[in-house]
Amino acid sequence: MSDVAEPQVNGAAAAPQLPPLYGSIEPLQAARHASLRIRDMGYGFARNLAAVPLAAEEFVAASRHLPIVFAAQAPHLPVALAGLTAERNGFVGEDGAWRRGAYIPSYLRRYPFLLVRVSNQSDEMALCLDPQAPQLSEEAGEPLFGADGQPTEMAKRAFEFTRAVEAAFLKTREMADGLVLMGLLKPAAIQFDRGQGQGPMRVDGFHAVERETFNKLSGEQLATLRDKGWLDCIYAHLLSLGGIAEFAQTGGISQG
Repeated sequence: MSDVAEPQVNGAAAAPQLPPLYGSIEPLQAARHASLRIRDMGYGFARNLAAVPLAAEEFVAASRHLPIVFAAQAPHLPVALAGLTAERNGFVGEDGAWRRGAYIPSYLRRYPFLLVRVSNQSDEMALCLDPQAPQLSEEAGEPLFGADGQPTEMAKRAFEFTRAVEAAFLKTREMADGLVLMGLLKPAAIQFDRGQGQGPMRVDGFHAVERETFNKLSGEQLATLRDKGWLDCIYAHLLSLGGIAEFAQTGGISQG
C-alpha cells in the first residue's frame, strides 16, 4: 500500500478539468494528511448534482429508482438522473440524507477519493482526495493513517473500493464506445403531461438507445451484446426511461 501513502502525482492538483463534485485533488500522503479522519456526513455534498455518472454494472440496480441516459457530448457516458432541474438533486433531503431505499451510485459512495495516474507515462494509479470534502476532519471519524505513518484499514478499503470503481468506469467507457460504433446511441427526448393542470413537460438534451435501430440488430450483433454483458444494460436503460414521468412527479424536479 505504499502507493496509497506516498504517491507522487505529476500535476494532479493542477488538472485542467476535474470530475463533477471535486473542487481540487491532492495525493493522499502521510506527511500531509497524518491527522486526517474520514466521517459519514451523508450526501449533502451532492445536493447540486442532478446527473450522476453511472457504471454499467450498476444499471440494473439503479434502473429501479433512477432514469439512466447517455450524455449528449462524446464519449456519451451514462449518467443517472437524480433531478430534472439543473443543480437540483431530488434524492438528497434537507438533512443531507439520500432518499430512503433508493440506489446510491458508486460515484457518490467513492467521494472524496479518486484514483489518478502518477504520470502520463505510467499505468500506476495513486489514491487522491478532495481536501475540501465535508467528510474529512481532524477531530471525528476513522483515521487514514496510524501513529506509525502507515495507511489504516480505512485507507486501504478506500483504495480498494476506489480502484474497483475506476475499473468499472473503464469498462463503461468501452460499452459506450461500442454502442456508438453499432449506431445505437442517438439524440432523444421524452415528452409527457405532468397532470394536475401543470401542462406538458419535455426532457431532452441526452442520448439514448434508439429502439428502432436496436430492434433491427442481427442475431450475431445481439449475441455480441449478450456476451459482453451489455444487453442487460440496454434493457435496464430503456426500462428506466419509462419512469421519467413518475420521477418528475416524485421529486425529480424542484417545486415552485
